[in-house]
Amino acid sequence: MFRQAKKSDSSPAGLWIDIEDIGEDGLVLDFVKDPSFFAIEKKDFKIVKDVVIHCSLSKCDNDIYVTGKVSAALEFACSRCLEIFTEQIDAEFSTEYLPETERPTEEEMEIVEDDFGISYYTEEKIDILPTVMDQILLSVPIKPLCKEECRGLCQRCGQNLNVGKCNCQAEDIDERLAVLNKIKL
Repeated sequence: MFRQAKKSDSSPAGLWIDIEDIGEDGLVLDFVKDPSFFAIEKKDFKIVKDVVIHCSLSKCDNDIYVTGKVSAALEFACSRCLEIFTEQIDAEFSTEYLPETERPTEEEMEIVEDDFGISYYTEEKIDILPTVMDQILLSVPIKPLCKEECRGLCQRCGQNLNVGKCNCQAEDIDERLAVLNKIKL
């Protein structure tokens, strides 16, 4: 079954899904969103192509189960050579949405690993945008590399060593450490 999500004009920006649209057989939705739809405050990367979200929803009483996949092209600056490159990410997610009335109080709260896949809803709609944003942010590498064997920049002249050799002389070795060159393993 395939249906387009309804977006109410009165709802704030998000990927809202009406709970009443989830039938006995579940609901399968696809969203394609322009990069400008995602308000990302970090400047370490940017989304350069439409983000594709595919999700399947099912309902058991008031609990809603969402599984899906986020696909996006992200642009980074290599942490070694500073060249701009694009990397495709494909991240899968699984979230259980429970009514807000089932949220534990602070006194009752003890976070366990299973809690990381749980979100809460208050009205007859759920917003999967926070889950999608989490998946995009979790896919961002700590040190993005244009390629695993990236040689980086020369520390003296700044030449990109992936493009060519630099004209710098061999590195001066600290006299105190020169004796270590004589050790053979």
